[in-house]
Amino acid sequence: MILAVLTAALVAAIALIATTTSIPSELALFVGNPLQPLGARVNQKSSEYYIGYRGSDFDKPWAKSFNDNVSPVDQDFIRSLERSPVPASQGVSIRDAGEALNQPGYLPLEDGYTFLDDGTLLLAIRSEMPPNFSGEMYDFWFSWHMNDTTKYKLWHPKQHQYAATTYRTKLWGTTSFVSEYIGATADKISISFFDPSLLNFTTTNPSTGVETLVAAFAKTFRHTKRDATAMAKRGFKPWDTVLIHQVRRTPDGGGYEVRSRFWLGSWLVRRLRVVGDPEGLARDLCVHCREEMTHLGRFLPGLFGEFGGDVST
Repeated sequence: MILAVLTAALVAAIALIATTTSIPSELALFVGNPLQPLGARVNQKSSEYYIGYRGSDFDKPWAKSFNDNVSPVDQDFIRSLERSPVPASQGVSIRDAGEALNQPGYLPLEDGYTFLDDGTLLLAIRSEMPPNFSGEMYDFWFSWHMNDTTKYKLWHPKQHQYAATTYRTKLWGTTSFVSEYIGATADKISISFFDPSLLNFTTTNPSTGVETLVAAFAKTFRHTKRDATAMAKRGFKPWDTVLIHQVRRTPDGGGYEVRSRFWLGSWLVRRLRVVGDPEGLARDLCVHCREEMTHLGRFLPGLFGEFGGDVST
């Protein structure tokens, strides 16, 4: 998925800055605080992660959906990235995004990225899905895949290498602990889901074809539990990364699409500029998101047909 979302270079930048300047207490996890205990279900040993299926992985009942032939992104999408960053006026702040994404038609920025006037980095990715896709399938996918690495690898076989979660009965309040490649860099990522309405997003709207919307805060570099509900209630901060994926029928009624957005706060962007390349990150994450969503559309209808009645599998 994912959903995810900073480069390893940012670790060095934050550690350097932390020695000379104060930082928000919520950023303490970046600069060496002990890991929180996550239980036996979460493997913190990144040396044991690997790409693809091996050995007994192929014995899983869903292994028939594993296909490591990931289609490259199309030339129109590449051209959108080449034109980026587009003017800030084409983007939308997270404060206004809920209303904007709930309208019919398309926004000025659907593919590509921009830096908003306050310094936030906004990424937009629109992925076309097949006519037999649905919001119900997408909700199933997020409930179903997080508890097993072999499920998560179905989504992007060439870049996803680990997934686990602590026990939880609903998506909201759950943190998914994953490891995946964004470009050439693999990082641990903690993706903490929350009720989208807390940031004014609409999850369903029959009049505009919206069937579901998934929202989460993301942190990189280590696996750590966070209270995403409390974070959403206090609002988006400059050191946050928020992602959303909206599933809706295409305006012509002929299929489905996933509209993804990532907001990387201005504090993170400023620090990344010290030693990294925020535009390189934006391009890599846009490509990763488009690849994984397109790949998901290829196998999820069949997977849902077989496992849709049992999200605890």
